Amino acid sequence: MKNIFDDGFYKSQQLKKFGFKRIGKNVQISKNCLIVGIKNISILDNVRIDSFTSIIADEGYLKIGNNVHIGGHGHILCSGGVIVNNNCTISQGVKIYSQSDDYSGNSKHGLFVKNKRLNYKKGKVNIGEYTIIGAGSIILPNVDIANNSSIGALTLVNKNLKTKGIYVGIPCKKIRNVIKKD
Repeated sequence: MKNIFDDGFYKSQQLKKFGFKRIGKNVQISKNCLIVGIKNISILDNVRIDSFTSIIADEGYLKIGNNVHIGGHGHILCSGGVIVNNNCTISQGVKIYSQSDDYSGNSKHGLFVKNKRLNYKKGKVNIGEYTIIGAGSIILPNVDIANNSSIGALTLVNKNLKTKGIYVGIPCKKIRNVIKKD
């Protein structure tokens, strides 16, 4: 008897029929993910996206390289564009925002505010090759993360990380270099 709590995964052949911009070989997406804007999503080979991940790409785009694992309960907002390069691991509960509201206090916000000035921060997020993002981390718009970087759990990435290293904290701070080869 099949486990009634296991929804399983959509595989490459099924996904190709849904209208994604591109689906490679050996792609698995959990059947209980929320995905909006599939025509703006390109996924290469050997990619798995786990349960309860939401991907919102009705604006912008998402490009996922080869050999990428995205853990469950994550969120990727693609309005400004998101690129996850080859050989990356994105742990559980990671939030990637390529657009964010204005938190400066200089504009009104909220779903029911009339005549509000829309003052969004919007820009591409680029996650370099061989990068690992720890559980519960948050990546904000206009961020470029260097290849071979390690982002510790619960880290806030709000600036470019120009050199490979191990980054932790709120906001993130480099605590040491890594010895991985490029």
